[in-house]
Amino acid sequence: MNISIIYFSQTGNTRRVAEAMAEAFREAGHITRTTPLKKATPQDAITGDMLGIGSPCFASQAPTPIKVFLRSLPELNQKRAFVFATSGGAPGRVLSDLTRLLHRKRADVVGGFLTRGECHYPVPCIVGRWPNRPNAGDLACARRFALAVAKHISAGRPGLIAESRSDTLRPEGRFYGLVGWSSTDRFLRILMPQPQLDSTRCDLCKWCVYECPTHNIMLQPYPVIGEHCIRCYRCLTGCPQKAFEVDWWLANPVLQFLYNTKFERWFGDVERDETIY
Repeated sequence: MNISIIYFSQTGNTRRVAEAMAEAFREAGHITRTTPLKKATPQDAITGDMLGIGSPCFASQAPTPIKVFLRSLPELNQKRAFVFATSGGAPGRVLSDLTRLLHRKRADVVGGFLTRGECHYPVPCIVGRWPNRPNAGDLACARRFALAVAKHISAGRPGLIAESRSDTLRPEGRFYGLVGWSSTDRFLRILMPQPQLDSTRCDLCKWCVYECPTHNIMLQPYPVIGEHCIRCYRCLTGCPQKAFEVDWWLANPVLQFLYNTKFERWFGDVERDETIY
């Protein structure tokens, strides 16, 4: 088979899972190409025999950039596909978001995979969750999932593979599914503070302009954040000059309430023997 994997990754978690899956496919004899979302085109999605779509989880849902890309695709004519994600918090709707958009393009989604990823979201109460994930065990699970997908499709079997997550087709009717449904970009712009530039630190390197996943930063002559900010804080966490700042006085207690360990054990998918920090 000729397999195309397209992934959105800001900190490397989802990229590592994509590369582990690609390695497994290649070892099984399949031609496999991985493409980061920033470089992907609709042609990358329609070329080949199978499509993989990978994404991190933002606010218990799939982030806007990957949704925009999937909405831009032409009809996929029952192309076999799979989805995968990394999550530093409760995953909520992330896999079903990806599946739903692929189904709208008439793709045949055969499975979904999710693993933990160290949380780099810079709110003080949640940064650093799931340290050093995905780890070797997580990546081994990703490889096994990929091989199960390849075997399933090569055999011409219909439906989902047995190894697929139960929330691949529809979000589980729990608290974090509701959080993902309600956390629109507009709502997040109200709840979460906008990064503020300290121009004395900025050297006009344009790093933030290039890295913004929604192409929402312009130089005038210093960086100006536009009205379509999705509060991913890539500019804040990645700026080489540390030129952006955020005041977390309101957002931190709100997220501490929504994503605390006890809530995630009650309403999320954290097992009793798992340690978040």
